Amino acid sequence: MNILVLTSVYKDISMGNRDGSTPIVNTFAQEWVKLGHKVIVIHNCHCYPNIVHNLPKSIKQNLASKLGFPIPDIDLVAEKNYDDNGVKVYRLPIKKYVPHTSPGERTLKKQAELIEKKLIKEGFLPNAIIGHWASPQMEIIAELKKRYNCRTAVVLHGTGYVNSPKFHVERYLPYIDRIGARSLFQAKEVQRILNLKEQPFVCYSGVPDEYLASYNLNEKKFKNRRVWKFAYVGRLVEYKNIDATIKALASISDFEWELNIVGDGAMRAQLEVLAKELKCSNRVHFLGKISRDEVMKVLSDTNCFVMISSNEIFGLVYLEAMAASCITIASKNGGIDGIIKNEINGYLCEQGNSAELVQIIEKVRNLNYNEITNLVSEGYRSAKACKDTTVAKEYLNNVLS
Repeated sequence: MNILVLTSVYKDISMGNRDGSTPIVNTFAQEWVKLGHKVIVIHNCHCYPNIVHNLPKSIKQNLASKLGFPIPDIDLVAEKNYDDNGVKVYRLPIKKYVPHTSPGERTLKKQAELIEKKLIKEGFLPNAIIGHWASPQMEIIAELKKRYNCRTAVVLHGTGYVNSPKFHVERYLPYIDRIGARSLFQAKEVQRILNLKEQPFVCYSGVPDEYLASYNLNEKKFKNRRVWKFAYVGRLVEYKNIDATIKALASISDFEWELNIVGDGAMRAQLEVLAKELKCSNRVHFLGKISRDEVMKVLSDTNCFVMISSNEIFGLVYLEAMAASCITIASKNGGIDGIIKNEINGYLCEQGNSAELVQIIEKVRNLNYNEITNLVSEGYRSAKACKDTTVAKEYLNNVLS
C-alpha cells in the first residue's frame, strides 16, 4: 500500500538535539514501512520571518514556553529531502506570520500543487492520505482528495483548531473519511464540538520495542525505602506545571523525598528559584538534557513519576515510566487518560492542581508493599501492551475501516 503522510511536525533525526520535535509521526511511518508499505511524508513545517528563527536561544525558549511549541533554527525549516529509515521525507516550508492562524487559501492551494508534483516525480499514487495536526493538513487533504480517489484521515492533536470559528472546519469534513484524536477525552470533545455521528478513533503512541525490552518488572525498588524518589522528564515550560509538583512535595511534612528533573527550557531558572524559596533545593536535582540511556537509568531508580501538564497531548514518557515500574501520576483529561486507570495502574490528577497532587502523594506513601506491587504490575502490563508495532497496526486498521 502507498501511504502519504502530511504533518506539521517531523523530527529530523540527523540534527540530533537541535531538533526538539516529537518523533511520534516518525515512529508510525517507520513501523508502516516495516509492515511492507511504501510511505512518503510531507513535512508541512511552519516557517516564520527569518528574524524569528534567528532570535537568541533564550528568547526562543521563552516564546516556546508561551506558545506551546519550539521555535527551530532557520536551517530546520528550510526545504529538504531525505530518507528516514526507509521513509521518504519532503520538508516543504509554509510561510506564516502569526502562530495559530491559517497560512491562507492561496498558499495552501500552492502547497497542494507542490505536493502533487513531488508525488508525480516519485511515481507515487497514494492509497491512503493521513494527516497529523489539523492545520494545514485538513485544508491540503481537501485539495488532494479532489485529485486522488483514496482513503483519507486526520489525527487531531488538540481541540483548539476545531473549536475556533475562524477555521471553518466543517467545510473540510466531507473530504476526510476518518477523524482521529490523541486521547479518549479529546475524541469525545471533538465528537461534541463537530457534532459527529461517530466518535473519532484514538491514536495512542507506542513504546519502542527496544525500550520495553530494556525494562523488567522491578517492584523490589519499593522495599525498605527510606527516601521516596520522584522524577519528571520533559521540557521545562510553563504548561508542564512542574512548579505544582515542587510545591506539593515541599508542603508535605515528615516525608523524605528527592525529585530529579530531567530536561531543559525557559522555566529552569524560575524553578531553581522556587526550590530555594521553598527550602528544598537540596532535594530537587536539575539534571538537564541527558541521553536516552541515562533517562532509562533515572526511571529505573525512580519510585514515582509525576507529570500533571495542562493540555498534554499524549506523553510517551508516561508509558516509559510505567514500563520502568514507576508509580505514575498523570493529568486527568490528558492524552494518557484512558490508558491510565485511576488507582488501578496509576493515578490521575487535575492538571496543575498542587493540592490534589498532595492528596495523591499521601495515598501513595501509605500504600503497603502488596498494594504497590499490584499497582506497578498493572502499569507495567499496560505499557507492554502499547508496543510501537501493535499501535501502528491498530492505527492503520482504524484509518482503513
